[in-house]
Amino acid sequence: MARIFDGVDQEFQSLIGTHEPLLHGLARKLCRNGSADPEDLVQDTLERALVHFEQLRDWSDGTRRAWLCTTLQRRFLDQFRRQRTESHERPHLEWMRAPVLVREPRAWRPWERVSEEELRRAITRLRPPLRTAFELHTAGLRYKAIAERLGTTPGTVGFWLHQARRELKAQLRPLAVTGEEELAA
Repeated sequence: MARIFDGVDQEFQSLIGTHEPLLHGLARKLCRNGSADPEDLVQDTLERALVHFEQLRDWSDGTRRAWLCTTLQRRFLDQFRRQRTESHERPHLEWMRAPVLVREPRAWRPWERVSEEELRRAITRLRPPLRTAFELHTAGLRYKAIAERLGTTPGTVGFWLHQARRELKAQLRPLAVTGEEELAA
């Protein structure tokens, strides 16, 4: 291995390097049908061992050997699965044609045609308890906080908000429909 960490490579070689012949034998056995390169598997395993060396350093020799063999086998399975997926999917990918996306004009919802100024004017035309409750709710207050401020119950606040929404819809619906008719013309 290349000298990546000064002072660690000798300790790494003494703890991990002793298992390299075992790893090469296992890699050759796993790769005997030519599905992967044994040298690449061993190199991947040693790279992972270097990354996890602080952890491996504290383990017994048998535990390190088991970890190295398990890591090599998992790397082999990962490569095998990747190759199998690529070989199965590649022919199908060639048959597929990318669909041509035709973007249709966006369908506007009626309420999206109402300007912010028109909405503000409609809110100012609400009756006082409805307007106050609605403005406090749009400011982010919850029903309970609004009820405490206005000296009422949360249920009443909910009713006021429901009524405010109904009145706003009634005021804004003609504006939304008018905007829709203008776009159709």
